[in-house]
Amino acid sequence: MKILLISPERERKKEEAFLFRLSFLNLPYIAAVTPPGMEVKIVDEAFEKINFEEKVDLVGITAQTPVALRAYQIADEFKKRGIPVVMGGVHASMLPQEALQHVDAVVVGEAEEVWPDLIEDLRKGQMRRIYVGSEFVNPSDLPLPRRELLNKKFYFPLKLLETTRGCPHHCDFCGVSKFFGFRYRNRPISEIERELKTLFQKGPVMNPVLKKILSLFSKDLPYFLKRRLLYIIDSNIAGDRRFCLELFSLLKEFDLLWYGHAPVSIAFDQKFLEGFAQSGCIAINIGFESFSTKNLNAMGKGFNQPSRYAEAVKRIHDQGIGIMGTFIVGLDDDEPGVFQKIIDFCIDSKLDWALTFIMAPYPGTESFLRLEKEGRIFCRDWEKYDSLNAVYQPSGMSVEKLEKGMRRIWKEVFSTSSIYKRILKRPWIHPLFYLAMNWEFHKLTRKW
Repeated sequence: MKILLISPERERKKEEAFLFRLSFLNLPYIAAVTPPGMEVKIVDEAFEKINFEEKVDLVGITAQTPVALRAYQIADEFKKRGIPVVMGGVHASMLPQEALQHVDAVVVGEAEEVWPDLIEDLRKGQMRRIYVGSEFVNPSDLPLPRRELLNKKFYFPLKLLETTRGCPHHCDFCGVSKFFGFRYRNRPISEIERELKTLFQKGPVMNPVLKKILSLFSKDLPYFLKRRLLYIIDSNIAGDRRFCLELFSLLKEFDLLWYGHAPVSIAFDQKFLEGFAQSGCIAINIGFESFSTKNLNAMGKGFNQPSRYAEAVKRIHDQGIGIMGTFIVGLDDDEPGVFQKIIDFCIDSKLDWALTFIMAPYPGTESFLRLEKEGRIFCRDWEKYDSLNAVYQPSGMSVEKLEKGMRRIWKEVFSTSSIYKRILKRPWIHPLFYLAMNWEFHKLTRKW
């Protein structure tokens, strides 16, 4: 049998096209649990055209909400040719009946457990319409993802690693916790080590003398040249403190630079924060979300303390760690002044990189159900659910003001003067890494 796994890509306007792209692990994981003897091919439509005439026995498609319509178009084309199609991912899991109008089967939730059963049912000609795992996948049972099926030349030279799944927080706008469950599931450290050995060599990044010479230009340069860069994709790497400290000890053995996601509260645990720095952490992606405690309490992130944001940034910067901050606008306690407040904070606190999004009420989330009940959702064009467009009526301003305000934040945060103040003005925090990232977004926002 030949199986074609597809990551769809919707058409983007030129002014919304991001300039670099990371690889992904969901389809490589599915390929890894595919029974032996099968030929598996992965197509990323962002870079490759789909050959609808290709002779395959099964097509598997994954899609988040903004690309769901494109996923359905792809599914319809293959079904016209008599090829069975299965769809998984967050969107199909939340709206399986919608997806079943276009595909033969839907996998609800994590697919690794049920994928072999689906393949066996297909062989017998008895494929069911919906597959739901009996429980969340045990991370100890996960094989190594088949990264070799992705074309390296397409992606930013950054390795991706998953160490945990799940998150206990109940943020009302987030579908990740519902999909992966409300508790942390940690992979065994020994398995993480085994996977890291397939990505990097243990030991120093290079000869100490050469490293010292290169570090005169930038302390990060040796790591960039040797491509020892890692992105830990977990929703919250800091959820289990003991596990996280064990992971830090392992990462130190590989002498690499890495970044991941963590809450702002790590800034106030000094020993923990030092562990981040000593393990090679170059950046922490922090969801500040809002400066309004009312907004934070409503969304389920009441543990964020806006009054201590500036202090937290300083404490993290003092450890030589950069901050990639994210904010959400269009929340119920937001008024037009929120845009300037975010701009001022990003520049004054020297956030190394920051993105602001319009709250997207994804289907199946608490925010979607609440706004739908209030009659405020006016758009069900899933392509608009990309956090760059408003799909519901905000309470404190017009839709037009919300969209213009969000874009204004991007333009001012990634302006040349802002980049100078945040990245190039001493003290430096990994300027080689952040200057490139900021400049790419500067070029993007100039098109707006």
